[in-house]
Amino acid sequence: MPVVNVRLTSINGNRNDNVEVKKNIEIKSNFKLESMKKEEKDLLVVNFSFDVGYKPNVGAIELAGKLWYRSDKMDKIAEEKENKVILEPEIIKEISTAILRESMMESSFVARKLRLPIPIKLPEITAQFASTEFSKAS
Repeated sequence: MPVVNVRLTSINGNRNDNVEVKKNIEIKSNFKLESMKKEEKDLLVVNFSFDVGYKPNVGAIELAGKLWYRSDKMDKIAEEKENKVILEPEIIKEISTAILRESMMESSFVARKLRLPIPIKLPEITAQFASTEFSKAS
């Protein structure tokens, strides 16, 4: 994978205890590729942000960071044109996946510290079980 590093540059989080929660809390997360530039011959630096919002507003989490992407085919996959960088769709997918993974993990840690619901849907067992015998613990 040509993503060589992801580094967070800012972590902000807050908890709002003045909100009354009557039903379920809706969690929405979103990331944005803010800007990017080609460095050296084979390196792309991407600035990104990631936000987690809760409804009702029980808190918020905001992350910002940088991602480094290296490729010896940089001239073919990233083109600089009039203060813009044009990327191939497959590269955008790779970069976005890396940012989403890193941001979801870090925002989960922040959410736990703030006692907010984590922004990842955890697996749930949906199978129907029959009565089963188990050994009695000693």
